[in-house]
Amino acid sequence: MRTLLIVAVVIVAAQAFVRPGAAQEAGPVPVPTPDAIARAERAIAELQTTLVGRLKEELGRGGPQAAVTVCRDEAQQMTAAIGAKHGLTIGRTSHRVRNPANAPRPWALAWVASYADTGMADARPAEFELAGGRLGVLRPIGTMDMCVMCHGPREVVQATIGNLLAASYPDDRAVGFAPGDLRGWFWAEVPTR
Repeated sequence: MRTLLIVAVVIVAAQAFVRPGAAQEAGPVPVPTPDAIARAERAIAELQTTLVGRLKEELGRGGPQAAVTVCRDEAQQMTAAIGAKHGLTIGRTSHRVRNPANAPRPWALAWVASYADTGMADARPAEFELAGGRLGVLRPIGTMDMCVMCHGPREVVQATIGNLLAASYPDDRAVGFAPGDLRGWFWAEVPTR
């Protein structure tokens, strides 16, 4: 009887870590590796702080046009460097991307889509067990007041940086956000072995 009770508790505990909306590659997450999650969160925090700092600096120096150049010319290299520093792969994604290189990873696609057009207050972080001894981590990105200059109402964005966006991102879909909206997600893929 005691063995049956222990087995039942283990099954219930394992089921508590199943994340809905997992893509084909992802499966239920057994008890997550706290070290892997902490490493992902440190890298995400550094990326967020670094990127927001550079955007604020360029916004102050040259307005929204200068901020676009940070995203276009620096963000991918900055992201790769932070990932290498922390020993993982990291990026940003959204249900409405500007840069096609930021499209959701296959394992994150269903989760990202399930939160399309919701508020930041409704977004929930997630972890996914991935193939090859990796953990996928998603953390929400909220739309701040400064974000709407480049990601706000389409007509406002068009009036201020439309020509630059058309030249740099002809398939831009990253507009129509308001402060407090869920803008997208930071993601990380962390080795667990």
